[in-house]
Amino acid sequence: MPSTLSSARRRFLAVNGTAFLLTASLSATAGELFATRPVGTMPLGAVLGTLQLAVLLLTSWRYDRTLHRHADPLARLIRRQAELASTSPPQPAPAETLERRR
Repeated sequence: MPSTLSSARRRFLAVNGTAFLLTASLSATAGELFATRPVGTMPLGAVLGTLQLAVLLLTSWRYDRTLHRHADPLARLIRRQAELASTSPPQPAPAETLERRR
Protein backbone atom coordinates (compact mmCIF):
# COMPACT_ATOMS: atom_id res chain seq x y z
CA MET A 1 0.00 0.00 0.00
CA PRO A 2 2.78 2.55 0.69
CA SER A 3 4.10 2.16 -2.87
CA THR A 4 0.62 2.87 -4.28
CA LEU A 5 0.31 5.97 -2.14
CA SER A 6 3.77 7.31 -2.93
CA SER A 7 3.44 6.63 -6.65
CA ALA A 8 0.10 8.45 -6.87
CA ARG A 9 1.45 11.30 -4.73
CA ARG A 10 4.55 11.65 -6.93
CA ARG A 11 2.47 11.84 -10.11
CA PHE A 12 0.09 14.37 -8.55
CA LEU A 13 2.92 16.60 -7.36
CA ALA A 14 4.88 16.29 -10.62
CA VAL A 15 1.98 17.32 -12.84
CA ASN A 16 0.77 20.17 -10.62
CA GLY A 17 4.28 21.33 -9.77
CA THR A 18 5.22 21.44 -13.44
CA ALA A 19 2.10 23.43 -14.33
CA PHE A 20 2.74 25.87 -11.49
CA LEU A 21 6.44 26.29 -12.29
CA LEU A 22 5.69 26.81 -15.98
CA THR A 23 3.12 29.51 -15.21
CA ALA A 24 5.37 31.17 -12.62
CA SER A 25 8.41 31.17 -14.91
CA LEU A 26 6.40 32.55 -17.80
CA SER A 27 5.02 35.35 -15.64
CA ALA A 28 8.50 36.17 -14.34
CA THR A 29 10.17 36.23 -17.76
CA ALA A 30 7.38 37.45 -20.02
CA GLY A 31 4.98 39.36 -17.78
CA GLU A 32 3.74 41.56 -20.60
CA LEU A 33 2.69 38.41 -22.48
CA PHE A 34 0.11 37.69 -19.77
CA ALA A 35 -1.63 40.99 -20.51
CA THR A 36 -2.25 40.21 -24.19
CA ARG A 37 -5.78 39.20 -25.16
CA PRO A 38 -5.59 36.38 -27.72
CA VAL A 39 -9.02 34.92 -26.81
CA GLY A 40 -11.68 37.62 -27.06
CA THR A 41 -11.66 39.82 -23.98
CA MET A 42 -9.86 37.38 -21.67
CA PRO A 43 -6.15 38.07 -21.07
CA LEU A 44 -3.67 35.24 -21.56
CA GLY A 45 -2.84 35.23 -17.83
CA ALA A 46 -6.47 34.46 -16.98
CA VAL A 47 -6.57 31.72 -19.63
CA LEU A 48 -3.41 30.10 -18.22
CA GLY A 49 -4.72 30.44 -14.67
CA THR A 50 -7.96 28.73 -15.71
CA LEU A 51 -5.99 25.95 -17.40
CA GLN A 52 -3.85 25.50 -14.29
CA LEU A 53 -7.01 25.24 -12.17
CA ALA A 54 -8.42 22.66 -14.60
CA VAL A 55 -5.21 20.63 -14.36
CA LEU A 56 -5.37 20.79 -10.55
CA LEU A 57 -9.00 19.63 -10.48
CA LEU A 58 -8.37 16.85 -13.00
CA THR A 59 -5.31 15.52 -11.17
CA SER A 60 -7.10 15.73 -7.81
CA TRP A 61 -9.97 13.68 -9.22
CA ARG A 62 -7.55 11.15 -10.68
CA TYR A 63 -5.56 10.95 -7.40
CA ASP A 64 -8.76 10.28 -5.48
CA ARG A 65 -9.89 7.67 -8.01
CA THR A 66 -6.49 5.92 -7.92
CA LEU A 67 -6.50 5.71 -4.14
CA HIS A 68 -10.12 4.57 -4.11
CA ARG A 69 -9.33 1.82 -6.59
CA HIS A 70 -5.98 0.61 -5.20
CA ALA A 71 -5.49 1.69 -1.59
CA ASP A 72 -9.04 1.41 -0.21
CA PRO A 73 -9.42 -2.32 -0.96
CA LEU A 74 -6.05 -2.97 0.69
CA ALA A 75 -7.05 -0.96 3.75
CA ARG A 76 -10.36 -2.83 3.95
CA LEU A 77 -8.55 -6.16 3.72
CA ILE A 78 -6.08 -5.21 6.46
CA ARG A 79 -8.91 -3.92 8.67
CA ARG A 80 -10.93 -7.12 8.13
CA GLN A 81 -7.92 -9.31 8.98
CA ALA A 82 -7.27 -7.27 12.14
CA GLU A 83 -10.91 -7.62 13.19
CA LEU A 84 -10.82 -11.37 12.61
CA ALA A 85 -7.63 -11.70 14.62
CA SER A 86 -8.99 -9.68 17.53
CA THR A 87 -12.35 -11.49 17.67
CA SER A 88 -10.96 -15.01 17.52
CA PRO A 89 -11.16 -16.89 20.83
CA PRO A 90 -7.89 -17.37 22.69
CA GLN A 91 -6.14 -20.58 21.82
CA PRO A 92 -5.15 -22.94 24.63
CA ALA A 93 -1.46 -23.16 25.31
CA PRO A 94 0.34 -26.43 24.66
CA ALA A 95 0.53 -28.75 27.66
CA GLU A 96 4.31 -28.39 27.88
CA THR A 97 4.15 -24.65 28.61
CA LEU A 98 1.42 -25.15 31.21
CA GLU A 99 3.57 -27.68 33.09
CA ARG A 100 6.58 -25.32 33.06
CA ARG A 101 4.58 -22.53 34.68
CA ARG A 102 3.76 -24.65 37.79
